[in-house]
Amino acid sequence: INRSSLALRLLDYLSQDWTASYGSISFIVFQSTPRADLDIAVHVVYEAGRMVVAIHSPYWMVNKTGRLLQYKADDIHRKHALDYDMPLLFSFKPRNFLQNNKVRLMISDSELSDDFSLDTVGSYGDVKCKGRYKDYLVGVKIDACSFSLTRIVTFVPFYLLKNRTKHVILISEEGQDNWTPAPPEQSTIPFWPEKDTKRLKIRVEGCDAPPRTIDFTRPENCLLLKLDNTLGGFIVEVSLSEHSAVIRFSDYHDGSAPFLIINHTKTQVVEFHQSSSQKEVEGQELEPGKALYYTWAEPTGSRELCWNCGSYSGSLKNEKVTNPSWDGKLFLISFYEGLQRVVLFTEERSIYKMLCESEKVQLAEQEYSLSLQNVGVSLVNNSNSQEVSFIGITSSDVVWESKPKKKSRWKPLSIKEADLLEDAYNAYVESGSVDNLIVSLSPGGVDMCVLQPYDAPLRRNYLPGVKVEYSVSPRQKFYRVKVNRIQIQNQLPGAIFPYVFFPVKLPKSVTMDSEPKPMTDISIVTRTAGHSDISRIKYFMVLIQEMDLKLDLGFLYAILDLFTPENASVELFQKDMDYGLAEGATASACDNSPISLYEYFHISPIKLHLSLSLSTGGDDGNKEKRESELIPVQSLNLLLKSIGATLTDVQDVVFKLAFFQLNFQFCTYQELQREVTGHYLKQAIKQMYVLVLGLDVLGNPFGLIRGLSEGVEAFFYEPYQGAIQGPEEFVEGMALGVKALVGGAVGGIAGAASRITGAMAKGVAAITMDEEYQQKRREAMNKQPSGLKEGLARGGKGLVSGFVSGITGIVTKPIKGAQKEGAAGFFKGMGKGLVGAVARPTGGFIDMVSSTFQGIKRAAETSQDIESLRPPRFIHEDGVIRPYKELEGLGSQMLQVCPLLVRIVLSLMS
Repeated sequence: INRSSLALRLLDYLSQDWTASYGSISFIVFQSTPRADLDIAVHVVYEAGRMVVAIHSPYWMVNKTGRLLQYKADDIHRKHALDYDMPLLFSFKPRNFLQNNKVRLMISDSELSDDFSLDTVGSYGDVKCKGRYKDYLVGVKIDACSFSLTRIVTFVPFYLLKNRTKHVILISEEGQDNWTPAPPEQSTIPFWPEKDTKRLKIRVEGCDAPPRTIDFTRPENCLLLKLDNTLGGFIVEVSLSEHSAVIRFSDYHDGSAPFLIINHTKTQVVEFHQSSSQKEVEGQELEPGKALYYTWAEPTGSRELCWNCGSYSGSLKNEKVTNPSWDGKLFLISFYEGLQRVVLFTEERSIYKMLCESEKVQLAEQEYSLSLQNVGVSLVNNSNSQEVSFIGITSSDVVWESKPKKKSRWKPLSIKEADLLEDAYNAYVESGSVDNLIVSLSPGGVDMCVLQPYDAPLRRNYLPGVKVEYSVSPRQKFYRVKVNRIQIQNQLPGAIFPYVFFPVKLPKSVTMDSEPKPMTDISIVTRTAGHSDISRIKYFMVLIQEMDLKLDLGFLYAILDLFTPENASVELFQKDMDYGLAEGATASACDNSPISLYEYFHISPIKLHLSLSLSTGGDDGNKEKRESELIPVQSLNLLLKSIGATLTDVQDVVFKLAFFQLNFQFCTYQELQREVTGHYLKQAIKQMYVLVLGLDVLGNPFGLIRGLSEGVEAFFYEPYQGAIQGPEEFVEGMALGVKALVGGAVGGIAGAASRITGAMAKGVAAITMDEEYQQKRREAMNKQPSGLKEGLARGGKGLVSGFVSGITGIVTKPIKGAQKEGAAGFFKGMGKGLVGAVARPTGGFIDMVSSTFQGIKRAAETSQDIESLRPPRFIHEDGVIRPYKELEGLGSQMLQVCPLLVRIVLSLMS
């Protein structure tokens, strides 16, 4: 079979057939008539009884520029025709395959661009190609396809036009006379600027109004351009991203004018003009009792409107208008009527007060509330009758709440106050009486109250796992969703990380003076928009607490098995083809969802701790199949090798993603979704260096840097937060900052030392070639000691165990090998036993040092350990999923953890 080869044909690619033969090389070269070569990569997997050959192109090049493209790298030169819609198969030469390959681009008659990499999957950018008469800016997107080894590289014009109006719009660069038409209701049209003016002239076909000028290099949201009285006006929006700038034209809609100015005075004339323009040229007047819509006369000028009314003057800005009054004779108020911002000049105090009241928050007429104490979701794989994961949403510990006078809602007390009250309450229940002049308690928790420093009702309560609130008033709706705590458990036996996802419990020194906070808190306030169908979101706030994510390959494999259908490969390939052939260059250009006004939209910063283990853990019956399958993790390894990196274990690296915020922005739901996703995704890619610093090869140096910086951040941020609350909290914040700095420094140094020794011990354990020993070591080392004492005790136990197992292994390993594989297994076992006699005591000693450092780190920390929500589900032999029984799960877990107990039970049964 080593001498046989396959004859291959690639049909109808570039309008011709290609032929090749495959033997045992990693690349095959297809040839066509007339003579041309095409390099195609081969990925070979050897399984029991068969060899799987995956033939693929490393890169799919997709040309959406509408122009001829040429790619050049080393000895490769490929042309990509402008009318060829299918992906062009591209590959570097086989000798350069596992290197950081770069390519240069040529478009139409341009010169070659600077070289750029095609391997940075998930990154977007632009490439500049200098031409003889103009420069071409090309957007580049690099995405991974479902096969993982192939990257889809899409080339698009950086500037795109999208006309959603009913008119033909003509555009031209400032200083140019050639006009590019944008037909109505058409797909995206490429726009290639010839000069570096950054200004664009816009006019409508058949309209006598002079062209309007905009700056197409800065983002614009709902900029209304004024035309003549026949056509009125239209809206221009500029959406910028790393790889494209979409200039979108749409028809006028409610609220798109910056101001509706109303002159409600009796005799005064209101004069106004844009601050950056000349009053004599662009100035306008508004007679008493009249109103008009105003938009900016110079779209590229300042967005400030200067006004003059009698002896009074001032200025207006688009985002916010204050409500001043002058001597009680002239009042200026800004408010929303539907989605339109209205500016009213009036001399009547009653109208001024009425409008001020209408903008205030109203009391709810109806309120609905739904609370769930705990919610649990069990993920079970029916094919192998195994519970993969358990997702639990749980309620909080005991909280104490008070209801101050003139308040309708109960307010949680701070954690410090709640702890004092809980101690007093427990003492009261046990002894029956407590001398306390501050609170009045009762055994059943009824009619309790605070006596000092103020008199207020008091109750002992808890925060539910999920709480949903909805209230409605004539002019607004209020939504509130709180999720107290989410914990995802890995229910597979012998898991490296039993707890996959959970919120990080901060030290009490940081949280003592604040009330308990849910993991996720979402608050939304919407206002009625009058006759308009456009939504008006007055307030949208999302608060997300610090999280921890721990993944191992065994869990990822199990999730893939659970959610991947059998014929997924064919479906995913078709999905990749559809992606390459999709019309339009960007989703933003094809967005037809309704527009909403977001007055205030804020998502808090996201802080995520990530740990990743490349070990499967436990008894994985499909382990050999896993290692040979072409799965995303194996493919990721190959991709990283191609850019000179290696995927290894990652321990507790931290992603810090900054908050996202919008103020007074018109956008569609799809635009908002893309903005939010892109905001956090871009930051995550930028912080990929964290993963490089967090590799397991040399411990985790970033842990030390992060430990020190955490203290500095606590010292910097907590006083700032305390200053918002009051002067007393500011002083407490300074003290907390100093304490956090000391704890962070000690914990960071000890953590780095434990990981360096842990990496060494892991390498020694691998030398033993004993998977059972490696698995037991992993399980023991992933259980964090509670403090220095337990760390020393566990390290000593590991050292003794290493010596004992090393000596006994000389005898037991050959016997076990003979039972499994006969004579060959006997000699294999003898080799393992002799190596283990040296490696196990050495690994035990290094593990003892690592456990000691872990104990020091835990002593410096003040956060609590995570507790299991429940044991894994026990599924009977018939595979039927029955209601969960905790005793069955506990018994099954004990038998899996203690093999000796299994043998005792079986002997008793026999």
